Amino acid sequence: MHYRRLVLTFVTALALFVAGNYAIWKSVTEDLITDHHFDGGDLSRMGYVPGSKMYRHNATDLPRRHIHLKDYDGRPVDMITIGDSFSNGGGGGYNRFYQDYIASINNLEILNLNNPIEGVDFISTIATLLNNGFIEHSHARYILISFTETSWKNFARHIDFDQTIPMSELEKRPRVDHYGRLPHVPFINNGNLKFLIFNTLYPVSDHALFGQVYKARLTRPFFSGQAANQLLYLPYRSLPSAGEVRQINDNLNELANRLASRGIRLVFLPFVNKYTLYAPWLETKRFPESAFFELLRPLPKRYTFIDTKALLREELARGEKDVYYADDTHSSWKAAWKIFSSVRFPK
Repeated sequence: MHYRRLVLTFVTALALFVAGNYAIWKSVTEDLITDHHFDGGDLSRMGYVPGSKMYRHNATDLPRRHIHLKDYDGRPVDMITIGDSFSNGGGGGYNRFYQDYIASINNLEILNLNNPIEGVDFISTIATLLNNGFIEHSHARYILISFTETSWKNFARHIDFDQTIPMSELEKRPRVDHYGRLPHVPFINNGNLKFLIFNTLYPVSDHALFGQVYKARLTRPFFSGQAANQLLYLPYRSLPSAGEVRQINDNLNELANRLASRGIRLVFLPFVNKYTLYAPWLETKRFPESAFFELLRPLPKRYTFIDTKALLREELARGEKDVYYADDTHSSWKAAWKIFSSVRFPK
């Protein structure tokens, strides 16, 4: 009898465990942490925040499209772009590549490089491609370098502008330009437990004590969906000093000079961090705003500077919703449209 009671207890506990996991999975976590139904952003997934996911499928309807490096056949192009996830469609959804707006609005042929030199910053990559003849062979008249302002440390250092890699070696490297889908997750997984823990703790802590994703309340509804007044964000790891921003500017100016000697214009597109962009409309500021743009604006530049903070703040001041995705660190097509309908690239 005692043995049968133990077996029954074990089977009952196991059944409740499996049923509980399945119930949480089907009601919440399958939607949050997989792209089984629709693609969503990294913040709703990392923070296990129900009601925050912005459902989207990748779709493009612009008349001109950019070229991925893996598809490049050596044809002449007007512009080469390089950058982090913002430059590589990381946010997903409708018209997710800003390069397609540049191409369509300006009637340009654009080649996007998902950095072909692993572990090297984008300024160094462009210097290398200039030195080894890749850029000259492409006939590009514009080089656009982009990164999020939170990535500033990678560019605030001394750069060797004479480095190079033979074209033969570069051509051997894999050419990857797409972000893959999320891996399969079984319905019994630690995300179910994290969902319970995080959503128990969020009412007493803006990052659920242990979480990476922070919540804040906005004074106006800037997002569509259930949580229109809620800002999900990742905090800064560190903020740049004036001297570090000057070093970045010096590096860009040096590269701009070298490109200009070949008749090429350098364009710098730093994307404003989500927290800083929405900061004027936060009910409570947990962290200081980054001053990256304010420190960079007055410095002498020999390149074209696209001030995304100023441009996108204009959109928010007009009350525009979903300039950034509610559930993501990435901006939406609305940001790309605003930026590149304001900044033109003549042939």
